[in-house]
Amino acid sequence: MQILPLKEIDPIASYLHEKNKQETNYVAHIPQSIEDIKNDLSHKFDENTFYYIEDHDTIIGILGFESVDDETANVWGPIVNDTSEETLSALKEIWETLLNDHPYIKYCHISLHKDHILNNSKLKRLHAGYVETQYTLEIQQPPLPIDKQHQMTSYSKPYYYAFNKLHSNSFKHSDISADDIIDSLDDNHALYLYIAEGLVKGYIYLSIDIPEKLATIPNLASHHDYRKQGIAFQMIHFATTEAFNHQDVETVRIYVDSKKHEQIQLLYEKVGFHIVNETHHFKYVRPYDV
Repeated sequence: MQILPLKEIDPIASYLHEKNKQETNYVAHIPQSIEDIKNDLSHKFDENTFYYIEDHDTIIGILGFESVDDETANVWGPIVNDTSEETLSALKEIWETLLNDHPYIKYCHISLHKDHILNNSKLKRLHAGYVETQYTLEIQQPPLPIDKQHQMTSYSKPYYYAFNKLHSNSFKHSDISADDIIDSLDDNHALYLYIAEGLVKGYIYLSIDIPEKLATIPNLASHHDYRKQGIAFQMIHFATTEAFNHQDVETVRIYVDSKKHEQIQLLYEKVGFHIVNETHHFKYVRPYDV
């Protein structure tokens, strides 16, 4: 068994492509298509940022750092064929090499399928701690009608200030601004506001991909003063119903980051969504020098 730096792209790309199809080795940061994998390996990595483990001329594991900014990396991997002590030791050696060779990296983000063979306890070897789970939820038919009448309206200019403030306060570190959402509005992008007592108490943004016959809900938020009033449920129910009024939509999908599975059950599954994927997010934080 030996540890080798990235050199030939094709065999590594083929290994990643096959392994990432398996829930036991799925890593969220790795693209789905082999063409995208090859492109990323060629342009985002080099011999100092990506290593693989080889045994008898066979690749049995990989690990790489994809730079996000000056101090953050998304981790490609860990992907391994087995969890033997020898393999895990080689993996830890690569991890320590990457950290030592890139001292400016303070934060490493790892995202693995919930059934990944290295999930949870085995990641403690890399000193990465659990942060949250991203749930992918889908629904393939309109939700059942509800008695409570929706208090929803389509966005219009008089509500700009209230919407902008709600979005900015809810997503302080988002790359998508309120203006970005407003500028995108067209036949396939809609913004709905939850208004009660003359106040904008929530919003939900709906996007439709006609070729994929798919609707997604990229953003929704409710004002913190009005939480636990059923606003989120009504917004999701309304937007999902509206999505299925579009003749091309067969599936509505939403991604939710949460530590609490109960929240998923009480809110999204109540509307009719079901979980199709769970990805666990872990984070490594480099200790400060004493």
